[in-house]
Amino acid sequence: MTLVTTIIPAFNAERFIDEAVESVLLQTYSGIELIVVDDGSTDGTADQLAKYGSRIRYVHQNNCGPAAARNHGLKLASGSLIAFLDADDSWLPEKIKRQVEFSCANPEYGIITTDTQTFGETGILNDSLHNYYSISNGFILEKLLFHNWISASAAMVRRECFEKLGGFDEILGPDGKGQCTAEDWLMWMKIAARFPVYFINEVLTRHRIHASNYSRVRDNYFEYALINLDIMRRSIPQLAETPHLINRAAARICKRGGLVRLREIDLAGARSKFRRGLEYRWFSPILWLLFLLAFLPESLWRTTKQIYAELRALKKTANHLKHKPSEPTGRRA
Repeated sequence: MTLVTTIIPAFNAERFIDEAVESVLLQTYSGIELIVVDDGSTDGTADQLAKYGSRIRYVHQNNCGPAAARNHGLKLASGSLIAFLDADDSWLPEKIKRQVEFSCANPEYGIITTDTQTFGETGILNDSLHNYYSISNGFILEKLLFHNWISASAAMVRRECFEKLGGFDEILGPDGKGQCTAEDWLMWMKIAARFPVYFINEVLTRHRIHASNYSRVRDNYFEYALINLDIMRRSIPQLAETPHLINRAAARICKRGGLVRLREIDLAGARSKFRRGLEYRWFSPILWLLFLLAFLPESLWRTTKQIYAELRALKKTANHLKHKPSEPTGRRA
């Protein structure tokens, strides 16, 4: 049996799929089974992958979304450890080796994940998850409910977890069409309810932000996250017994959604999100404050946004000058 299987779900991924595949083939850990599930691509993804021949296992399916593509890969996988990689992300060469070493020494852990660097067309956007999250190891169900630091492309999962809990939920969106996003978070939560999780404190995964994946998350995350929370409430016993935790998490998601709308000066949209958050936690002072602030005139918000942008630009310039190397001063003869 192959020890590690890597599954890459790919949809219209011709721009980045080479980099993803190469980062798997260049791993210092040898003998990785690589399965690429083409989720109904209509671009040149299949042509890009054809050149790898027998080094990868290529399978095609009708477009059903990333959860279905990962589940398809799981059915074909022969590894006892399953690593996932999105088609626009990549790994550093030591990633799988580090995870396998920990997994073999600690067989009780269900997920072994790594630190992740986020980058875009302009360069590195965030060099570590520690900049956003307080990360823990062990049984982390409650913490993961509020802060998901497990990137899909960083996770290695013991096959036993899927055998006991099933695969990724192939959930339809609120309109009954299209698959929910954040399906990986739901899977990690189900695993974290039964198994400890370990975070390797080293950047071994690179997550790419670009227009298509950012807009997908931006437009869909809010409703889909709430759908996932409802599923967690019904399917994870620890959360069914503590509904106040689900309500706190839902209110937090609504607050984040409202803040995004405020930044876009969509005041009606912001009020809608904050109002919905108050349905989960009507006694939250911060939600009430934000809800009331969203009634301020649009012109005031635009002026505030402009001032904030100018202050950030000044701070950036000041930091640049502060760290700029000084010119050497020559001595006069």
